[in-house]
Amino acid sequence: MKKISIREIAENTGGRILRGVPGADVSGISTDTRETNVGDAFFALTGERHDAHDFLAYASAAGAYALVVERGEVVPANYGGAIILVPDTLAAYQDLAAWYRQVVGPAVIAVTGSVGKTTQKDMLAAAASTKYRTVATEKNYNNHVGVPKTIFRMEEDTELLILEMGMSRADEIRLLAEIARPDAAVVTNIGMSHRENFGSDDGILRAKLEITSYFGAENALFVNGDDRALRAYAKRDDLSYDVVTAGESEGCDYRITRPEYTGEDEIGFSLQYGREAIVRFRIPAAGLYNGVSAALTAAVLSRFGIRASEVAESLTRLERTEHRLKLIISGGLRIIDDTYNASPDSMRSAIDYLVSFAGRRRIAVLAGMNELGKGGKELHRDIGRYAAEEGVDLLLAVGEKASGIAEGFAAAAPEKDAVRRYPDNAEAIKALRVLAKDGDAILVKGSRSFRTDEIVEALMEGR
Repeated sequence: MKKISIREIAENTGGRILRGVPGADVSGISTDTRETNVGDAFFALTGERHDAHDFLAYASAAGAYALVVERGEVVPANYGGAIILVPDTLAAYQDLAAWYRQVVGPAVIAVTGSVGKTTQKDMLAAAASTKYRTVATEKNYNNHVGVPKTIFRMEEDTELLILEMGMSRADEIRLLAEIARPDAAVVTNIGMSHRENFGSDDGILRAKLEITSYFGAENALFVNGDDRALRAYAKRDDLSYDVVTAGESEGCDYRITRPEYTGEDEIGFSLQYGREAIVRFRIPAAGLYNGVSAALTAAVLSRFGIRASEVAESLTRLERTEHRLKLIISGGLRIIDDTYNASPDSMRSAIDYLVSFAGRRRIAVLAGMNELGKGGKELHRDIGRYAAEEGVDLLLAVGEKASGIAEGFAAAAPEKDAVRRYPDNAEAIKALRVLAKDGDAILVKGSRSFRTDEIVEALMEGR
């Protein structure tokens, strides 16, 4: 990041310098002593489980030039760097990120959605980086700590910042939008993720659209035109900003036509926009929903001077975040690793991909889905029924939370012995070492907390 002074940190966080030279510079911002480098300012964040004030000695040993704290008396006596006292270290960290975003001054694209936001971010970054010096969200840094972390990665010459924004409750994306002040935003879809924290699907829609909280006439929102709620929102005539749609549905501003599955991990399609413009895409990502992400990428980047043909060319070399519907050929098995997370919408999309394979058997290894609220049991049953009806040959339900998936599958499957239940990953792995045979296609998926990536790793090691 660009060097900033102790004085600038204090002035933009409401802090008071207890010790140190105001004009001295720091070269980085950190909140984790394991990632703190010499020259950093370390913010001692406090939370429900951890209080970083307990680790100030480690930050000192790592070479932090400044400590930003809520309690000055807990700073180690032998610490020789600057000390800045603030009322709330998290608020200070976020305030400094908002200021730093303005100092560097890049164009900002924000991405949210119930499913597909990481893939969308990956596509935007891949295409935009061919023209602009670009910084984009890494890993799962998409929350109230992760978004500032990405902002602080910017160097002085950064031209474009692409931020993934996640949420589990109302007002979380509003805060992120206040920090980032995006110029443009993408909403990939409105699904049922985190449903337990909202009274209705309309509540999820409103929460996602908080991404536009600071929008005016100069801003634009880009949405999935195949999503019913977003399509209806795009038709509103009381918005102060432009809304652009992309998808397969008639009437989309950027419309997908002639989809073609050119390989097991590839899709091609034509993108029609404007009056007559048509560009052919071919991307190394399965599923039409990835085509919608590519169409949205073309729509967004057209606003930043990148032509759809240039987007199409750059996406032929797309590299996606790990564990996102990744096809792995291991011996005679085709393993679909979609273990990053799970929701009803992403479960259906992954099942669609699985059943597109021809082969010996289509096997789904599914763990539970979190944050679905009171209707969670029935939503799990729905996924089981969907898997059976779409042609999954064998279901392995892993863990207690997946029992609803097993029940739904058993009720709809033509073969009554086509469902197996296992209490944990270890037992499922034991079973798969016997069950999996050359020619099988195996989908592995579940919410992140269930660590279903362990099953993928075991399948690969066993070949």
